[in-house]
Amino acid sequence: MDNIRAIVLMTLAMFSFAVSDVFIKFAAVNLASAQIILFMAVLGTITFAILTRAAGQRIAAPIFFHPRVMLRNLFEIIGSASMITALSLAPLALVTSISQAMPLVVTAAAALILGERVGRRRWIAVFIGLGGVLLILRPGIGNLSWGAALALIATLSLSLRDVITRIVPRAATNLQLATYAFALLIPVGLALVWITDAAAPDNAADIAWLVGATLAAAVAYYTITAAMRIGEVSAVTPFRYTRLIFATGFAIAILGERPDAFTFLGAAIIIGSGLFVLLRERQLARRSLS
Repeated sequence: MDNIRAIVLMTLAMFSFAVSDVFIKFAAVNLASAQIILFMAVLGTITFAILTRAAGQRIAAPIFFHPRVMLRNLFEIIGSASMITALSLAPLALVTSISQAMPLVVTAAAALILGERVGRRRWIAVFIGLGGVLLILRPGIGNLSWGAALALIATLSLSLRDVITRIVPRAATNLQLATYAFALLIPVGLALVWITDAAAPDNAADIAWLVGATLAAAVAYYTITAAMRIGEVSAVTPFRYTRLIFATGFAIAILGERPDAFTFLGAAIIIGSGLFVLLRERQLARRSLS
């Protein structure tokens, strides 16, 4: 029963992320990425600070200065800023397809950084999945846009964030980490606004899109955390890929995008490789317990 609840929560999280991405795309019609980053950083900080206090947790805690927490926050900032900018520059289906490589990158990074054992079959699956990313990007033939490049940077950065999260002291709660990440994104947004000389959003519709994007992202963060806590990782993680289904559906039906065959094929290769890695990890876990 816990796994079923966790799967529902994970699917809801992926749906909420896709909704947030669509709202960002709408806001990006009139707003610069710097404006979007700053607004979402401020509102996200307020939202998670309230949730942190409501849970009886401290916001200004000494754990903030722990090196691993600060390193995690650094990758979170780079990843979030890159993802928001990528969404404002590139098609939603393309950005989401590239981001589906995150579990594969996490597997590789955990082996290289944390020394986790990854067998030959999983390494092959990782490289095949990364080949799917190259198929989507098709570098060297004029198709690598800034948006696609930033989506790749975001995928790498957020994957490293997830790896570092595994070794963050348990004293740092998920709500605290989310609050710190959004709060540290504020000076980044301010710097980008100053550099680009972007004005504050003053259109009611644009502000509504930004509020919707931030609240949907907050729902996604909360539900994905709950899902990973109550369900088995091997049972829940495959449902991360439902984000691609939701995002591609929204991209076609709402945004009028038409992903090409290379994007669909690359996404299929990435998802297939990722599911193989997860299945292999589950098999090895069962063997170790028998």
